[in-house]
Formats: sequence, C-alpha cells, structure tokens
Amino acid sequence: MIDKNLALKLIEGRPWHHDFEIIPGVRTNGAYKPADLWLELQLPVDMKGISLADVGASNGYFSFEARKRGARVVAFDFRHKDNSGFGLAQYINGLSDIEHHNINVLDIVPSKYGQFNIVLALGLLYHVADPYRALANCAALSRDRLLVESNCIDALLPHPLNSEPVMRFISDPERFPGQDPLNTDSSNFWGFSSICLQRMLEDLGFAVEKVRVHLDRVLIHARRVVFDDRKTRLNVAYSLLSRIVVGKDRNDPKAWTIF
Repeated sequence: MIDKNLALKLIEGRPWHHDFEIIPGVRTNGAYKPADLWLELQLPVDMKGISLADVGASNGYFSFEARKRGARVVAFDFRHKDNSGFGLAQYINGLSDIEHHNINVLDIVPSKYGQFNIVLALGLLYHVADPYRALANCAALSRDRLLVESNCIDALLPHPLNSEPVMRFISDPERFPGQDPLNTDSSNFWGFSSICLQRMLEDLGFAVEKVRVHLDRVLIHARRVVFDDRKTRLNVAYSLLSRIVVGKDRNDPKAWTIF
C-alpha cells in the first residue's frame, strides 16, 4: 500500500466508473456507486477457500471486495488493467495477488482459465454484440453459482410482452442518435427483459434461484444444475461437426453421411 498523498495525486482527475474508497481517505469519486449491489450479491463474509471470477471487472471494486474477504479472485476485462483503473487501484491498495486477464468475454474458454465457485457478470451482457455467447462463456467458468446483473427493459414493454423473453437492439448513437434511452453510449448493444435472461440461464444449465428487478436493472442469482454441456444447446450454437469421410465407392448410398 502506498502513501495516501501520492495515491490522491495518482487518481486525481481520472474518469473512474466505480465510486469506491481504494484505501482509507482515497476515493475514486466515480460515476457509479457499486456498494449497494455488492451487498445484494449476498456473498459469504468469510470467502476463504472460495474462488471467484469477475468478468467485466472494470475498475475492480467487486474483485477487491471479494479478495478482502479471502477469496481467490481472477478478473477479466477487455481493457488491460493498466488502462482500466484496475491496475492503478491495485497498485495503491496492494492487492497484487489478484490475477487480471486482458480478454474479451467472447473469447474466454474454461479450458484455459479453469472453473470457479462463483462467477460475477455484472453490468456486462448489454455491452457485448453476442450476449448468448458471452453468457455461455461466463456460465462455462462456473462450477456452481453465477450472478448476473444487467440492463432491464421490463418497464418499457407493453403488457402482452412483459412476460416474454424479449431482447431489444440498441443502435449506434453516432449513426442513429436519440433512438433509445441507452443510445448515448456506443458500447450499449442490447436491453433484456428479465424473463429473457432467466430463460438464457436455464438454457445453459442453470436454475434461477432469485430475481430482483428495480427500475431498469435486473439482478439474477443462478446455480448450475446441468454439468454436461452435451445436455444443453451449446453444441448446436457454436461447435463444428467433424467431417466423416465419404466411402471409396461414391455410388454406394452407404458411402455418404448426412448429419
């Protein structure tokens, strides 16, 4: 942990997203206060022996809080930690044993990073072009719990649609300004109904245990109940079927295999 006065100089004037105290007396004054959501996650006070993946870690608030409770934490973000605020906060608070991987959620594979007891996907899915794949990749990292928080369009839907699994596309604000309430941020691609996210999680082999919708946000607590991906649709969604070689006699009907 570095000197407080130096820390204040290092963080001053930077565009922080998470508003949190890095060390006592050194606050980021970011645009978003994540402390209430942290409490809603209802994670154990003592997280020793628990592994946690924070996907879309941003400035690192959730990663740091989990590490303070004793969890082994691995963070993922499409920005390098030295350019996302995560690395600077980590330099200041001394939590140097948190792994941080500079990777897009669409490229994450568990064969490289392993699995975790808890996976956080907070404020993430509506920022990616392929939300099903992003959720599938987060799900693949989880051996047990998956906590998803996202933009929610329940309040915008007419009555016949408010119980349907609906997604709403958000157009590029540079080309189509003013088309959607979230249209001011070019990284916003989708809005989801809460039912849509629940169905996606169930499709990926998770049971939804709790859903909280407040205004335009939704938080879902889910737990893995299917442990064999062959029992989900992932093989249909993103895999390739291997070639079966045509028989030597191409005039023989048995020489051909049709998938």
